[in-house]
Amino acid sequence: MSNALPPAPAVIEGRVSIVRLHGEACFDCGAVNRTLRAAGHVVVNGSNCVWEISTCGCRRIGAAA
Repeated sequence: MSNALPPAPAVIEGRVSIVRLHGEACFDCGAVNRTLRAAGHVVVNGSNCVWEISTCGCRRIGAAA
């Protein structure tokens, strides 16, 4: 078992669809008809709620431009 801390949640600016924050749609593209998998956690700027997000794999994790 690793003693490393999990990565800090990403901080999101602006408005985000609640279905993306609930993991019911891909956080990156909004797809609801694809297989989704866990993609980490985010915090909406100005809030203290941490959301577990999902992705369909349309964008590689860590490939932020």
